[in-house]
Amino acid sequence: MISKLCISLLFLITLSNTNGLLAQYALDEYYQQKELMYEDHVYKAGIKTALLHPLTAEMSLPIIKLNSGEQLLLSFDDLYDDYSNYSYGIEHCNANWTPSGLLTQEYISNMPDGYIRSYEYSLNTYFSYTHYSVVFPSGSSRLLKSGNYLLKVWANDDPNDLVLTKRFMVYEELVNISGEVKRPTIVEINKTHQEVNFAIHHSEYEITNPFTDLQVVLMQNNRWDNSIKNLKPQFLQNNRLAYNYNRESSFPGGNEFRFFNIKDTRTLSLNMRHVERDSVITVYLRDEESRAIKNYTLYGDINGEFLIIRTDATSAATEADYVYVDFFLKYPAPIESGDLYVFGKVSDWKLLRDYRLEYDYIRNAYRARIQLKQGYYNYMFATYDKNSGT
Repeated sequence: MISKLCISLLFLITLSNTNGLLAQYALDEYYQQKELMYEDHVYKAGIKTALLHPLTAEMSLPIIKLNSGEQLLLSFDDLYDDYSNYSYGIEHCNANWTPSGLLTQEYISNMPDGYIRSYEYSLNTYFSYTHYSVVFPSGSSRLLKSGNYLLKVWANDDPNDLVLTKRFMVYEELVNISGEVKRPTIVEINKTHQEVNFAIHHSEYEITNPFTDLQVVLMQNNRWDNSIKNLKPQFLQNNRLAYNYNRESSFPGGNEFRFFNIKDTRTLSLNMRHVERDSVITVYLRDEESRAIKNYTLYGDINGEFLIIRTDATSAATEADYVYVDFFLKYPAPIESGDLYVFGKVSDWKLLRDYRLEYDYIRNAYRARIQLKQGYYNYMFATYDKNSGT
């Protein structure tokens, strides 16, 4: 059976402007990064569960339609302070997530005061935290242009005291897109990948030079880390741009995502092995094994996402507790060329130090103890090869 492409594909088409470079960071220096990064990033270790999504679609990408009245919800938890003075701002970006250079009044009207005024303290939890949230655009504030945007949050009225950044997008329906996902025609990836073919129909929108005026981005499961970029149309016919690549537009399928459910720590749910309560709650997951050479197994998942839930809670945002989750992956010997990570939306699709597993030579397994908010989680194990940088 062909491996599954855990499929939730987004086609992004934006005007091209390639000035500037994306900021880079070392894998083990995540929270040491103080310079503004034009990507999803958390700059302070005490900030947890930072989420940005449409107000009515909790597991969707933060995308809203221009002039539609749709709103986005930003939320995060502060595990350090009872209350902090947080502000936020919005910056318009080019297609490649660099500053567009537009003045604020050119892309947003009646900019709000920028303070995050909505906050609540956690209720009946082992870990005390403050939950912050803001809905935007709101009131008389209105976004004036479509495109890529960066949401910035900072502390103490100091824009340089960064807390987090989040990408979001505002779109206009100027073209139509048709597409299909199929088994690749290339033999060597026929059983491991799936190919995406698509076409852009622009009869009502003139595109003078599609080879330079468009940037097409394919995303798998809302991921930026493995997005496919720089595809050019192969055929032009009657206001139709066809993209029928083979290898260039193929994603590795992988297996279904692993999962666990910690919405209730009083009982053991599937994939939970043991729960300990002391000064904190520790959830031990069942022993996992490598699935690299096993048959593909079909079951429902949520494509690498997670959802904050607590059983019998009136509001999971403030009543879900933070628990330590113990991951255990049986492995006969440590991987010599690199490191192993818990990976998914839970880690912002990044290989982060807090999500790295350490090898236990006594039990011949990889282990990690990660602090997470109660909920339902999808994840995978991913390796970082130090030699190749992949």
